Parts: sequence; structure tokens; C-alpha cells
Amino acid sequence: MKRLSTGVDGLDEILLGGAIQQRSYLIRGGPGWGKTTLGLHFLSAADAQESVLYIGFQEREQQLRHNAASLGLDVSAITFLSLAPDAQFFTAAQGYDVFSPEDVELQPLVESIIQAIERYNPTRVFVDALTQLRLLSADIFQYRKQMLSFLRYLTQRGATVLFSSESSRELPDDDLQYMADGVINLESGACGAALRVSKMRGSGFRGGRHHMRIGAGGLKVFPRMTPPTARLADFAPRPWRTGVKKIDDLLHGGLTASTVSLITGPSGIGKSTLASLFIAEAARQGQRVAVFLFEEELAFFLRRAKDLRVPLEAPLADGRLSIEQVEPLRYLADEFTMWVRRHVEETGVKMVVLDSVAGFELAVEGEDVKTRLHALCKTLARQGVMVLLINEIEAMTGEFRVSEKGISYLTDNVIFLRYMETGGCLQKAMGVLKKRLGSFDNRLHTFEIGPEAFKVGEPIQGLRGVLMGAPMPLEEA
Repeated sequence: MKRLSTGVDGLDEILLGGAIQQRSYLIRGGPGWGKTTLGLHFLSAADAQESVLYIGFQEREQQLRHNAASLGLDVSAITFLSLAPDAQFFTAAQGYDVFSPEDVELQPLVESIIQAIERYNPTRVFVDALTQLRLLSADIFQYRKQMLSFLRYLTQRGATVLFSSESSRELPDDDLQYMADGVINLESGACGAALRVSKMRGSGFRGGRHHMRIGAGGLKVFPRMTPPTARLADFAPRPWRTGVKKIDDLLHGGLTASTVSLITGPSGIGKSTLASLFIAEAARQGQRVAVFLFEEELAFFLRRAKDLRVPLEAPLADGRLSIEQVEPLRYLADEFTMWVRRHVEETGVKMVVLDSVAGFELAVEGEDVKTRLHALCKTLARQGVMVLLINEIEAMTGEFRVSEKGISYLTDNVIFLRYMETGGCLQKAMGVLKKRLGSFDNRLHTFEIGPEAFKVGEPIQGLRGVLMGAPMPLEEA
């Protein structure tokens, strides 16, 4: 079956290639949710050999062209048939008692539509909104029969049809959903505007809610990320190291490539600093790395790395390293994950660092962070990308937790950093909790940061309760 682009890349991906030719599709949604904009995208996507027709019952052509221009849509190739009433209709105070609205108003509209169809022989038609004709029909049975005949008339002449509806509690559009070959729902909620396909006759589609945004360039749809069912890149067993011998020895050579790793610990303990060691060593080996900072300012991140003599400035300058300062409240969840995926695919990135999970949670506000993080991490890992997550634990000491988000299950490697109180002073300890592919040193080590180095001490011996943050000698325990 031949597919036609809807003019919106994300929607084409959701429809597995676009709309099927010579079918009819219903666009549902409330006022201002983008139904007309989507229809104009569909008509604007036609190639030079196609003829396209807009049939509208509310907005005048001049207003439509103005609104399209404000969004950056080129509608110069579209033929507009505006059947909206003009100002003279009101001033003329037309009325009729003998004849029904169907006899007086519906028939002239139908004749105008037929004349335009026969004149332009369009391959794409957008009707906005088809429910307007319901008000002119004698009864619901007659309306359904007329609309079904109208849609078949268009598709049998070779047209692919999009039509919108104005649904309400008093006048629902359930009948149009049954008639249409596909149904596209535009929705709004606490998590932002979204698009959902509920029907696609003769074809599969990607289900669920997919975030969307209307702005410069028109309608943008961000398909919800779904991990591929199989690994898309060859598994490379080479390790990712820090360049600090004691840390690499702790990991028995480093973290395995194409895996998801978690660096977890309380605030200020050095999680981002440890991540910067992996970043610098990967860049030194010629690998491309992308870092997404949700909380820390870029200038502070680079200054701390410079003070510790972690070389990030040179790879940042030559393109081996890209660092993005992310304001999470500006992004929709699907918008951010699509941005990361495209950046990886277009630049050949082999390591992605998300700093931090709490910042990512803000970007997916109102939705399940575990589900979103699972989709993003597994997608990248199966594309051969190393994913490094920075996770903050609220508790400084006390009961040991890997994560308060319940995300440790999706990681292949876990490095934890921990405060411990000894003699009224805070010390830092680190250890490896998990390394799915390979062995590791299971002993805890003390460490210090600065000046000019990340120093790992000897294994902690003779103490118990380090993970609780209050170690004591074994004989006292």
C-alpha cells in the first residue's frame, strides 16, 4: 500500500510511514489543539504533481493564509474552498418557515463542493470540520448516510482525505470514528499536549500518547521512545576507564561498553567529578561523548574539572565532547528523549551522560520517570552507546539505598559513593555494588577529591557499619 506523508515527521513515524493512499482519517480534538494546523501540514506535504484542496466551513481564506504564515507554513499550492458565512448573511436576516435548512443551505454547499472536486480533481483533501454539516441534516440517520457517501465519493476519485470534527457531549462524533479508516486524537493534559492514534485500518501503528508542540514551524510531534527488541549494534567488550589506576582496578579494568551504569550517592560527594573522569578518558581515546547537565551550570562543571586537572576543554573545542545545559521545564518528555536520540545518531556519540536523574525527572513531570528512563537507556545501549546516569540520594547517612527511584534494576553497573562519620568528621567511601559483565573488587575504599586530583585510598578494614554511615570497629560490633 502506498503511503503519503502527513507533513509531520513524528506523525509519519507513529503511522509507520504515513497515511495510506485513498483512505479517510479523522482528526479529533478540542478548540485550539491543532486540528487545522495538522490538516494544513498534510496538504502542504504534497509534491508538485499533486492537486490539493481545503474545504472549510468556519474560517475565511485570508484568515487561514495569515495563520499559516505566522506558523511558517507554505500554503501557496493549496486551493481553498471557504464555505463560511460572510457578514451579509447576518445583516440580511434570512429566515424560512416552509423549507428545512437541508433544502435551503445544505444543497448549495454540496453543489459547491462537487464543482470544486470535479474542477481540481484533488489527490489530497482536508475538510474542516465535517461535523458542521450535521447541523444542516434532517436527522442523524440522513447525516451518517450522507457523510459515508461523501467520504467514499472522495476516495474513489483518488483522494486521500483528512477531516476534523467538533465533538461535544450533546453532539458526539462516535459515528465519524466508525466511518473513518484512521483516527488521530489531539489531547491536552497535565503532562502537556499529546497525539494518540486509536485506529488505523489495514495497518499497524505505534500506540500510546506522544507529546506534541505547536509553534514556529507548525506542529511538531515527538514519538514516544520504545526500545528496539534486539541489539542494533555489535557488542563491543572493550572497557571504559577513568584513567585513575585505583578506580579502574576497583572495576577490574573498567565499565563494559554498551551498558547502562549508575553512579549514586548523596549531594556533594563527587558523583559528577567521578563521571568527568570517564568522560575525559573516553575523549582522550577518540570517542565522542555527549553530556546533558540538568542542574549544574556548565561554567561550574568545566571550572571544577579544570581545578582537578581533568582535561575537558580540548575535546570540547574540537567536537569530541558536547555538553548541553538543559532546562528541564522547557522540554516535554518525548521531546527531550527524541533530542538525545537524534544527537546520538547524527554525531556518532558512544557515551551519553545524564546528570542527573532528578533533573530528568523534572523533564518528565507528571509521568513515570522509571518507564521513561528505561526506554531511553535501553534504546541507547542497544545502539551500542554507553549510558552513565548520575543519581542523588537524599539521605547523607543511615539506611543504605542504591536509588530512591527504583531504577537500579535497569543498570548493568552500579558505583556507590557514601559518607561515613568517624570521630566527628565526615569521610568518603566508595565501592562497586554491581557489574553485570565481569568481576570487580567488592571491598570499600576511602577517597578524597582535591586539590588537583581524585585520590582513592586503601581498602577499609576492621570496620563494620560503613554503609550505614556510622562505622565501628569489629570487636565493638
